[in-house]
Amino acid sequence: MTLDLKSTKPMRQRKRYFASLSMTIWAGLLLAGCDPEPVPVQSEVESTGQATVTFTFGVQEYEETGTKSVAADIVDDEVDRIDIFSYDAEGKALQHKVIGGGGTALDLSSVSFTDAGPNGDIRRYLVMANLDLDSAEYIATLEQGKLCSYPEGFIPWSAGNCRPGRPLMGATVRIGFSSGATNSTSVTLMRYMSKFEIGTVTAEFWGTPDQFRNVYLNHIVFSNSWDLVRICQTNPAYFTGDPQEIFGTKGWTTGSKFGNPSGYIYYQANEFMGQDDWGRYGLTYAVMDGTYNQGNYGGQGLLAQDYKYLYNNNYMQAKNSINLDAPESLKTVSQQSWDTNAYLDVNNGRLCHEYEGSTGPFAVNKVFYSLPTYFTVTYSDPAYDVSGQDRAHKLVIAVKINGKNYYYPIRLLHLQPNMLYRIKNITLKGEPTEYPNVWLRGNVVSRSLAATKAEIAGQAGNDGSAEHDVNQWKVHGNVAEIEDLVLYGTDAYSEEEGL
Repeated sequence: MTLDLKSTKPMRQRKRYFASLSMTIWAGLLLAGCDPEPVPVQSEVESTGQATVTFTFGVQEYEETGTKSVAADIVDDEVDRIDIFSYDAEGKALQHKVIGGGGTALDLSSVSFTDAGPNGDIRRYLVMANLDLDSAEYIATLEQGKLCSYPEGFIPWSAGNCRPGRPLMGATVRIGFSSGATNSTSVTLMRYMSKFEIGTVTAEFWGTPDQFRNVYLNHIVFSNSWDLVRICQTNPAYFTGDPQEIFGTKGWTTGSKFGNPSGYIYYQANEFMGQDDWGRYGLTYAVMDGTYNQGNYGGQGLLAQDYKYLYNNNYMQAKNSINLDAPESLKTVSQQSWDTNAYLDVNNGRLCHEYEGSTGPFAVNKVFYSLPTYFTVTYSDPAYDVSGQDRAHKLVIAVKINGKNYYYPIRLLHLQPNMLYRIKNITLKGEPTEYPNVWLRGNVVSRSLAATKAEIAGQAGNDGSAEHDVNQWKVHGNVAEIEDLVLYGTDAYSEEEGL
C-alpha cells in the first residue's frame, strides 16, 4: 500500500475535540482476560448513590505557528476505538471498557459515558486510542507488574497498531471519587510515535569528482527501527496523569537531540520524554537481531506469532546494498522508493545530470512515522568503513550515482513521541558512503545552506554532538522545523575547498 500524501487533505488548525465519557462500575468486576463489554456511544446510568466522574477527551494537536508547511501532510488525529483499562489504588486490574471499534471514526463531541465509584475511592486508568483488538485483549490480561516491564509489556506496532491516519495514542489518569462534588477531568491523548515531513531533496556536491554525474534519489528509509511498542513505563499503582508515565523520562542528560527540542517541555522544566536505554531490559545486540512472540505470555490472534525487533535493519549490511524488510503495514510509514530506471519519467528521483549538473530540489512531499527508541551507542567516533557501524536508529538517504548505490545516513537520537519533525529540504554534500549504516565523518546538520565555510569548519570535532544543533531548528511546542538539513559526505571538508 502506498500512502499518497499529495492527495490527502492539507493539515489545518483543527479545534480540539472533547467527549464526555461516563463509565459505570459494574457490580461484578470483569476478570482479566475476559472480553470487554462494548460501551454505547451514549448512555444514562444511575450512580446508585456513588460518586461519579466525567472524562473529557482530546487529541493533542501539533502547535503550528502559521509558518507554511511543506506539501507533505496527513490528518492524523482521528479515533475509531478507545480502550479504557481501570485499576484500583494498588494497581490491580478492575475493568476493560471499549468505545467504538467498528472502524468508523468517532465523533468525539458526541461520545458520552460515566464512571461511578464509592466516595473516597482511588482509581487509575490507562486510556489508549486506535488499539488493535488482539493487542487490547492482551493488555487486559497483564498484571500490574507486567504492564510496564520487558518482555510482557510490549506489543508489535505492525500487528494492526500502525495506521497513519489513526495513530496509536495513550494517556494515564488518576481519579479520587468524591460524593456531593462535580468530578471531571480532561484526558489528552498523545501519539506514541514521532512524525516526519520531508519536502525536497537537493544535491550540492563539491570537491572531486564534482556534481556533474547522473545522480538519482533511490530511497528514503528509516532504518534500524523498532517494531516494538512499550505500553507504558510506570506501574499502574503510580499513575497520576503525567505523559511520562506512558513515554518515560528522558533517560539521558547529555548528547545531541535530533531536532534540538529544547522547548518541548511538559510538566517539569527540562524534562524530555522518550524511551530510555533499552539495554536495561535485557535487549542485547544478539536479542535485537532475533524475534519475539507475545503468544508466549498469553497473546492471541495477531500477537501469537513471531515479530522481528528491528525492521529495515541495516547493521553490517553488504556494501552498496540496503535492507528494506519492513512489514507491509510499516512500509508506507518507513520508506519511499523511486524507479531510477525510468529515465524519461520526471518523477524518477533525478538530482543531478552528467551534463547539466544539479537539477535542483526534487519534490518528495512525504510523511513518515517512527517510534522513538534509544539503545546505547557503542561507537562514538566517526567512521569511514563497515567496522564503524552502530545500531542507532537512522534516517538514510540512498542515491544512485552512475548506476551504483550509495548512502547518506544520519542518527535519529533522542526523538520525542507526539512530535512533528518538519524538514523542508535535505541537501546532500560531499561523497556518500557505500554502506547504509556507517556514520559518516561530518554527517551532521549544518547551520543552513547559507553557512560560511568558516562556520562549518568551526564545528569542532564534526562528531554529531549538540554543538551542531544550535540555532538550526525552529522549535515551537511539539513541532521542530528546519529549512535545510545538510548531510555531509566523506569529502565535504576537503583541502581543495580551503577547509
